[in-house]
Amino acid sequence: MRFLRLRQRHFRNLQSPELHLPPGLTAIVGPNASGKTSLLEALYLASGGELRGSASECVAFGEKEAWLWVEIEGELDHLTIEQRLGEGRRLWINGAPASFKELAAYPGAVWLRPEDLFIVKGGPSERRRFLDQLIARFSPRYRALMSAYERALRQRNAALKLGDMDLAPWNERLASYGAEIITLRRRLLKKLAPLAQEAHRQFTPGTLELSLAETASPETLASALTSRLDEERARGVTLIGPHRDDMRITLDDHDATHFASRGEARTLALVLRIAEHRLLTEHHGEAPVLLLDDVVAELDRHRQDALIRYVRSLPQAVITGTEVPDGIGHTIELVAGVWEVTAGA
Repeated sequence: MRFLRLRQRHFRNLQSPELHLPPGLTAIVGPNASGKTSLLEALYLASGGELRGSASECVAFGEKEAWLWVEIEGELDHLTIEQRLGEGRRLWINGAPASFKELAAYPGAVWLRPEDLFIVKGGPSERRRFLDQLIARFSPRYRALMSAYERALRQRNAALKLGDMDLAPWNERLASYGAEIITLRRRLLKKLAPLAQEAHRQFTPGTLELSLAETASPETLASALTSRLDEERARGVTLIGPHRDDMRITLDDHDATHFASRGEARTLALVLRIAEHRLLTEHHGEAPVLLLDDVVAELDRHRQDALIRYVRSLPQAVITGTEVPDGIGHTIELVAGVWEVTAGA
């Protein structure tokens, strides 16, 4: 899959209304605060990705709404995706109103960014978020399942705070939704782990293992929800379930979340995104567009070369930086949100 054209109005600090994107590897270069990340955000959102925060945060200062339109070419599809972002986020595919779960049918984009470091070095919520967002790209039902689980969790926590003695209705719902969530996370990780291990070997020595750290299994979740009631009532929160689980990242038999150096953690985060990209490629039969936001400069030469080899093999990838990496023909210069193709297009 590849982007052909991006059009935008009032998206963050971007000024140019339209960009034609060439195939292969393109570098977006410019000084800091010139709009490089904003352009990748626009491409990522336009193809169905999600960002933290509300849609209104993407709207340029002084405007009420932002508009994104992208033309995409796939192996078997040629489509347009249009979005309006403001108080909410609305979507059209090929000019017809659509729901965001329909975008799971397309490869979309995978975005590598400096913040990915927190998948490794951040708290369990960062790793749950990584897993949950990835599963939602394969299973449109998963998003609804998570929403139902979180609603039941809020209700159970409210009942705990009120001292409600009858928690059976909430336990039943949490056990039902939670067991399915855990099962789907296990299935995803079973497919993701070997791809991450293979990618890790290409970037650096060492043995990488991924596994789930669960507070309860799908089979024991119902009974486990009654095992810590006294503590839960005292704290007013539910302590068992997939909202408390974690993805364990083990490097050479050590917990990477605690013992990995900053450089090792950045490599692991990169490896996880490459594994995500390969898993989506296997699923769709064609590669998502790979977006790399200022990640090359933080890698040593060996890892830079390994990453560039990978992205060169793809139908399309877009990489940002203050300088052009060696050997890249397509270059887009960005200054104050205005872009200009300067080479190779």
